[in-house]
Amino acid sequence: MDEFQIWSVLSSFLISNALYQAGVFFILWVAFRAANQLTSEDPMMNRVLLSLFSAGIIFNGLTVSALLTLNLQSTAHSLSQMGASSANAVRFMADWGVEGVPAMSLVSNPIMAGWWLVVAIMLFGKIWQSK
Repeated sequence: MDEFQIWSVLSSFLISNALYQAGVFFILWVAFRAANQLTSEDPMMNRVLLSLFSAGIIFNGLTVSALLTLNLQSTAHSLSQMGASSANAVRFMADWGVEGVPAMSLVSNPIMAGWWLVVAIMLFGKIWQSK
C-alpha cells in the first residue's frame, strides 16, 4: 500500500464516521425529546425503557469516538510502517503517534468521554427527575 492509498482509506472512513455520528446525534435528539415529554403520570416502564434506549445511544456515541481515534492512530502507524516522508505524513504521525499498534478504547479520548458523561447526566437527570 502506498501513501496515497492510506490517505484514501482514511478519507473514506472519515465520511462514513461522520454519517454515523450524524445518526447518533439525531437519535440523541429523539431521546431528549422523549425525556422532555415524560410526566409523573407515565408508568415506570416508560422511564426504564427510555433509560435503556439512552444508554444505548451513549454507548454508540462512545464507540464512534473510539473508532475515530483508533483509525487516526492506525493511519499514523501505517504511514510510519511504510516510511512516509511527505510533510503532511510527518505532521500527521507527530500528531497521532506511531508507538506500537493502536488498540480501541471507549475512553481513548478523554474530552469526548467527558462530553458523553455530561450528556448522560443531562439525559438521565431529565428522565428520572420528579415532575
